[in-house]
Amino acid sequence: MLRQLLANYSSVQGALPILIDAALKGAILVAIAAAAAYLLRKRSAASRHAAWTAAVIGHLAIPALVLFLPAWRMPVLPAASWMRADVTPVTGAATIRVTDANPKVAPPDKVAPSAGAADAKSSTSASNPVPPVAPAKVPLGIIPIVAAIWFAGALFVLLRLAFGTWRVGQLARDGSRVEDGVWLSLTQRLANRLGVTRPLILLRGERLAVPVTWGIVYPAVLLPQDADTWSEERRRFVLVHEMAHVKRFDALTQLLAQISVAVFWFDPLVWIAAHQMRVEREHACDDYVLRDGTAPSLYAGELLEMVRSIGTPSHDRAAPAFAALAMARRSEFEGRMLAILDPRLDRHTLTRRGTLMTALIVALLTLPLAALQPYQQPAQLPTAAAATLPESFKISFSEAPAQQTSPASAGPAASTSTKGNAALPATKISQQSRWSCEAYPPGTTLRGSSTHISAHNDGDGQILEFLISTPGRCTEAAVLGKAVFSPDETHIAQLAPGGFARFRERTTAFDRAVSVTPVGDGSLSYSAMNDGRPVPFDAGMQGWLSRLLPEVLREAGINVPARVARLRAEGGVPRVLQSISEIQSSGSKRAHYEELIKNGPTLSGADAEKVAQQVARDLKSSGDLSAVLQMLPRSVLRNPASRQAIAGALSQIKSSGDKATTLQILAPNADAEMLLLLAQAAESLPSSGDKANFLITTAAEYLTPGSDALRNAYFRAAATVQSSGDLANVLISAMPYGHGSLPVALRVIETSEGLRSSGDAANVLISLVSQRLLDPSTPRATLAAIKRTLTMESSGDRANVLIALSGRGLLSNSEVKDAYVKAAMALPSEGDRSNALAAAARQ
Repeated sequence: MLRQLLANYSSVQGALPILIDAALKGAILVAIAAAAAYLLRKRSAASRHAAWTAAVIGHLAIPALVLFLPAWRMPVLPAASWMRADVTPVTGAATIRVTDANPKVAPPDKVAPSAGAADAKSSTSASNPVPPVAPAKVPLGIIPIVAAIWFAGALFVLLRLAFGTWRVGQLARDGSRVEDGVWLSLTQRLANRLGVTRPLILLRGERLAVPVTWGIVYPAVLLPQDADTWSEERRRFVLVHEMAHVKRFDALTQLLAQISVAVFWFDPLVWIAAHQMRVEREHACDDYVLRDGTAPSLYAGELLEMVRSIGTPSHDRAAPAFAALAMARRSEFEGRMLAILDPRLDRHTLTRRGTLMTALIVALLTLPLAALQPYQQPAQLPTAAAATLPESFKISFSEAPAQQTSPASAGPAASTSTKGNAALPATKISQQSRWSCEAYPPGTTLRGSSTHISAHNDGDGQILEFLISTPGRCTEAAVLGKAVFSPDETHIAQLAPGGFARFRERTTAFDRAVSVTPVGDGSLSYSAMNDGRPVPFDAGMQGWLSRLLPEVLREAGINVPARVARLRAEGGVPRVLQSISEIQSSGSKRAHYEELIKNGPTLSGADAEKVAQQVARDLKSSGDLSAVLQMLPRSVLRNPASRQAIAGALSQIKSSGDKATTLQILAPNADAEMLLLLAQAAESLPSSGDKANFLITTAAEYLTPGSDALRNAYFRAAATVQSSGDLANVLISAMPYGHGSLPVALRVIETSEGLRSSGDAANVLISLVSQRLLDPSTPRATLAAIKRTLTMESSGDRANVLIALSGRGLLSNSEVKDAYVKAAMALPSEGDRSNALAAAARQ
């Protein structure tokens, strides 16, 4: 039972050496961060926080970068014991078989005795295919036990993070949203001053001791229940501190730190770096408060009062440190007090240049560390598999074979079966075995569709791995080393020495395969298999390969420029589009479209229309479809049929970011019809932020011409923005285009009905007055603004808007003045009512 349990951790066991290696390399980053923090002890806390954050994030990035970066081999250390984990051997014969269907026996007088023996063994292996190797049992050793312990620890830390996140969410659900105009107005002013553009939600939490911030894209601040009793000064520095967290993206770096702690929970250096990062983060946010003008003594005293309230009957809750950003904690308070009261400390924030320099330094340190392989790792064949393979195959798993037929004494057959295999290490065979048509049992109907294509360079040469399966058919290929193909792509023209290529097609009717290896004179040797049996590489097999090879190259996205040019010369753009429609791989389709649009002769209007109509049917990936639509020539946007095709394609883009980016790129210089289609597409954007960004960046396109249709389409899309803060930003951005245009002012006021926040509504209406969009000679817009104040919940916000409307001569019209007085009399607060009436009396 225990053996079966450990077998389930085979993938974790395989990752354990990478994690240990990353922990050792990460220790170097932590040491560098500690040294940098010491050297920066007289600089700002923001710079020290950047150093510790770089170490934590770099630590986390190393195991991920190992999978993508080419190896930088520097075998200066002996192979470590923990790098030689027991591995489950290959569960079958080598996926890539290299045999000679027609072995040529050299004359007896030209063959040495040892070569003859080798030839005999090669002939035996050709006539008797290699039998499958039974999977070996996972040995019960120390490595799988350590892997299981690591997995349990990582799971515990992640569950702790999930529980803490749930607790914070529960605090938010138990609380209520802050709608008070004083809080919201102060928040808006501070956000503008600090440059915080993301909408910030204020909540009031029950029995919470200190303010808490969380959220990355849509941050929220949870205030204690008694926050309304705070002084104006305390409100201000609390919001400045929490907005500093938002501006610095501390929630994101905190999440990355917790993930790093979960992955490397066994490494005490990671815990130390994460702790120091949290301490310096709070110091950096305190520096924001002190730079804003708050007296250090006052700030320290107020923080002390907050800390004392933690754990009292009225404040018995605090958010977990690993799930949210609390303003104060008892465990960290003493160091903060000393830093706050020290007048000699540098309190400058980290500039954009400093941030970029930090990122550059992290990259220059992390990338070489991740690629470095300092251990000696000789290639080895799994024991069980090596025991059953013939001698001619065993030589392929050794970088320096002990016995190899010399070129002088070996014939062509020996070159094919021995030298060709020697260039195929076991690591590459096992890598190719991941994707194989062997997954489909013989004689059964193939079902489902899947595509696996990988082309990369492992440092020793190019590697192409390819598999496409469709109902009833499976095609696989592997090419190791540099290969040159014929112009018509029907055969391999050249294959680098030591290279190898194999192509296979399996259906319910047949199973054919051809292996290609280079011979010493530069020619190529072909070995053919049909239904698992060696056959001659005759005209029939040659014709089959000449039909299969172009499909493989096309699906893998190889030779795309030459192929597109050749197809275009044969039959123009329609011929290229026909070929693209036959491709199954979305990435290859995109590569062909990009080559067709960006390079070669400029597309005519008719050809561009065909491309626009077909691309929506061909590309299913949001990223691929978005990229191709952005490259379409602008002339196609003026064709009615093309516009409808583009509108259909836009509706298929599921990613909000990809869709918004595409809309923003297509909008400039588009005609009115296309702009209407883009505005309609923007209405379906799921993200309020993406929708607001599109409307803000394209306001000139829709509002400058003075077209009623474009203006209505713009504000119709704006009305679908769900976020109150985002909608307010859209409306304020539209105001500069409303000078001399009464309809724009009226639509701004009308659309502001969708603002759920009284503070946002007040900001929009006051901006209308300050930007002089309300004219005394046209009282209609002013009357609409006064009427809008009656629907606002906050008495203070309503009064602020009315007082703003009382200026600039807007009450000179008797009808406007009567409406103003009625609105002022309807104010719930007596003080607000008096202030509004007094403002009107002064005009």
